Amino acid sequence: MHPVIDYEKCTGALACYEVCPAEVFEVQEKEGSKNSIVARPEDCTECEQCVDECPTEAIKLVD
Repeated sequence: MHPVIDYEKCTGALACYEVCPAEVFEVQEKEGSKNSIVARPEDCTECEQCVDECPTEAIKLVD
């Protein structure tokens, strides 16, 4: 399983990037705002810290 971000819900809090122990996420700056992207889905350890910490519930783990 790996994380998927719903960018309609994402506010760019970067909580997922900050808590991920496997460094699955990277920060991408676009048009003056920053968002996390799933850069290394294969490194996900399925700890669900990103899911738990996302303030807008924009992340879920999928197969």
